[in-house]
Amino acid sequence: MSDIYTAFEAILNPKGYTLSEQGKASLRFFVNKVAVEAGYLHPHDKESPGWHLTSQGREFLTALAEPAETTINVDTGAEQSSPSETARGDAFEQYFIRVLRAAYPNYAWYHQGRDKRRERGVDFVGNRLGDARGEPSSIGVQVKFHSPNNAPTEREWLKFLAGCFSRRLDAAVFATTGKLTGEQRREAQEARVIVIEGRDEVTRLASQHGVPRFELFDNEPSAGHALGSRR
Repeated sequence: MSDIYTAFEAILNPKGYTLSEQGKASLRFFVNKVAVEAGYLHPHDKESPGWHLTSQGREFLTALAEPAETTINVDTGAEQSSPSETARGDAFEQYFIRVLRAAYPNYAWYHQGRDKRRERGVDFVGNRLGDARGEPSSIGVQVKFHSPNNAPTEREWLKFLAGCFSRRLDAAVFATTGKLTGEQRREAQEARVIVIEGRDEVTRLASQHGVPRFELFDNEPSAGHALGSRR
């Protein structure tokens, strides 16, 4: 962690700032919790001190990505750009696959969303094993980690619907920590898409299948604290 502090100080100091204690705490939280849960870092091992990148972490660095994500504010109906929650979103995907495996134990699940360039609107594809009467043979799932009042853009929503159709999936699930717009909810009902909407609903359904609440829901650092403070 001291090496990470030094790297941040090298960026902040020339601009007249220094890393605050709250900033250090936020960095520790991001490394210890968010990056590990996202699968970018191996968990801390006292037998092998220091932090070690996973193969997924290396892939993330080579594809460093979009600095911002566009969503729809359901209160205003306007599109807005906000910092991408890539790491926390990946951690939520890792969590949600546990929920899917518990809810649909007769399926083999493939994490399509690991490669965002090739996901084509679907994060997970589940294929039924055996002859389970009444269960669909294939399920497509898209997972979004959004703020409570944010919805996917029309482009992202249609990408999900098209991704399910092009794969000829029998069932579709859209899970979001945010919301859908009224029009998206109507289209979901017409297309028989299962919608899991909001953190409380995600937590309720996960609990029914013995999966505890997503830990990063409760341990987010306060947005009111700056990473750096003026010297």
